[in-house]
Amino acid sequence: MRIIPSEISGNTRSRAERSVFAALKAIPDERSVALHTVHLPRHRKKRVGEIDFVVITPDLLLFIEVKGGRVQQRDGNWYYGPPGSEEGPKESPFVQASGGMHEFERQIGNLVGDLRDHGVPSGYLVITTDVDLSRTTEFEPQQYLGATAYAGGRGLAQGIDRATRFWLTRNRWAHTPVPAGLRTKMLDAIRPEFDLVPNLQSRLTHLDVAFERLTQEQLGKLDELESNPRLILTGGAGTGKTFLAAEAARRKSAHGSVLFTCASTTLATHLARLLAEHGITVLPFERLDEVRGRTFDQLIVDEAQDLMTLDSLETLEALIPGGLSEGRWIFLLDQNNQVLTPDTFDPEAWEYLRPLGFVCGPMRRNCRNTVQIVEQVRSYTGADLGVASAGEGDPVGFTEVRDVQEEAAALDAYVNKLWEEGVSPRDITLLSASGDWQASSARLSQRAAKIERFADVVGTDRTKHRPSWSSVPDFKGHENHVVCLIDLEPEHLEGRLDALYVAWTRARAHLWVACRPGVRRQLRDLGMATLRREGLLR
Repeated sequence: MRIIPSEISGNTRSRAERSVFAALKAIPDERSVALHTVHLPRHRKKRVGEIDFVVITPDLLLFIEVKGGRVQQRDGNWYYGPPGSEEGPKESPFVQASGGMHEFERQIGNLVGDLRDHGVPSGYLVITTDVDLSRTTEFEPQQYLGATAYAGGRGLAQGIDRATRFWLTRNRWAHTPVPAGLRTKMLDAIRPEFDLVPNLQSRLTHLDVAFERLTQEQLGKLDELESNPRLILTGGAGTGKTFLAAEAARRKSAHGSVLFTCASTTLATHLARLLAEHGITVLPFERLDEVRGRTFDQLIVDEAQDLMTLDSLETLEALIPGGLSEGRWIFLLDQNNQVLTPDTFDPEAWEYLRPLGFVCGPMRRNCRNTVQIVEQVRSYTGADLGVASAGEGDPVGFTEVRDVQEEAAALDAYVNKLWEEGVSPRDITLLSASGDWQASSARLSQRAAKIERFADVVGTDRTKHRPSWSSVPDFKGHENHVVCLIDLEPEHLEGRLDALYVAWTRARAHLWVACRPGVRRQLRDLGMATLRREGLLR
């Protein structure tokens, strides 16, 4: 049976839920779909409700409540957990299952229409994986699966069949099988309620964890992980590759050891903090000597275009059993790199890797940048960032300055305007084209003492409510709401479309560019060259 998410979260501590997850996955049923941990954020009786598993079958919408360990009933109250450490008094698992079922039916009815009007029957099943409950008047035998009948998961399919037959007699108005189109519609309505994953927005602390809903495109790519042990995922900047890489690492960590690597030291530091609780090894490529001689069950390589050489692939090959031809791995790369910096992308390495895995992409939905930023990047570099889904934003701002002092003043004026409009200082990143703090216009800013060096604070708790400063390479793979590109000279644009591409695509909402003498002319020449490449100008 297909189960979503395809890999159980490392945050799931319940051994009972892990057992049922595996047992559902093992059922040979290609038409049904099970969903794990479905949240009910608008439960009528509780602040937040949760259903352990929802199973959509052609014959029934089944809700499963799972209890592991000791289960006790005393004086009409229920207690769960080991002796002396029981949690309770609580509702019975049958009341919990019934309440979750009715609340779910109400909420999904608002999205797809009343289930009874559609003829969709529903019911629930309570599973206690470690004990057998004595029969009471609170439930019928077909509504319950105890440890003996569950048999470590081997009896789950039979228990679901028995529950289905029972509930169909209680839903005589049902029209089965439920049409496949309606089942898909229900699935699409449920997924956004639970497929929330921690976002990778470049807040430097991550102490206030925010969550994002995965797009349908991203959900589809995660589903590809289930059926492909070796996957190459392509997409332009802003399409969510690092976001998916982190979520794939979390899910894979539930089944074995995971090594996550990339070329960027700051990105690796950032992700190491984010993934620490899952036991995932995160190292920049330059530090892989630290795990020489070890192998990992799963390898994930982000920003793989920066490592697309035969020497790099040889290093990675030794880190997974079976090597790149037989091992389990995911490579995520930006296909625009081949256009922007062809000298650093070895075609022989790409031709060696590509046939070894399933190539998925390119991803077409840009989740980071506004329409204006996507269009500016395309017009100057020719790079395809996909379809912008972040919406409309302000036009990209270009300010011409004569020297570093005038640039510092212009920068202060722009940042002051942002602060007056309520933009948080830490939502602003100053990207230096030169990468030299000593020569940077930011150092001459009135607020220079309050600017944090990104490379010094990324992955730590030292950040304060301040803007950050970074070189372009150090900020690759990261993002912020506002990006100010400073210290830009004409020579930075000569044969370096990759630097412009990386710098501009870091901005989620606002992009401001300080142009020193000669920069606007160089940008104009780049735009003309793009038009010629596309055959729009002769």
